[in-house]
Amino acid sequence: MPIEETPDAWHPAAVTVELGAFQVETVRSVSGPAFDTAPPGGDPLADGVGRPGEVTIVRGPDQSAAFTDWLIRCLVERGADRSRQAVTVVHYAADRTPLRRYHLAGALPTAWEAPVDGTGDATAEESVTLVYEELTVSV
Repeated sequence: MPIEETPDAWHPAAVTVELGAFQVETVRSVSGPAFDTAPPGGDPLADGVGRPGEVTIVRGPDQSAAFTDWLIRCLVERGADRSRQAVTVVHYAADRTPLRRYHLAGALPTAWEAPVDGTGDATAEESVTLVYEELTVSV
């Protein structure tokens, strides 16, 4: 199904992350090959849909305890083998209408980078890298 080429279709006003069936937090950004901005008339998903891949999520100060607990379980406690999750990234228009849903099957965190300044700045960002087994996209 083709997406209308409006500015909002490629530049979401908000991005949320769902862990399993629950929305866990609003994030600053998500990047990876399947999330790159499409050129006019182009399809950014052709190389990513249905294939394994990797995304980076940039989190702000309003971090979800559920998402953080999953990161700790996988990366700190080394429970990754039993902790793969279904993760969904949702892009929203300014009016909170969902534009696109990216379903990451079998997602697993592989890296977690905390802010380096150490000042406790409330605007500090951290990044999380997830690998996934398969990507599907819906509108």
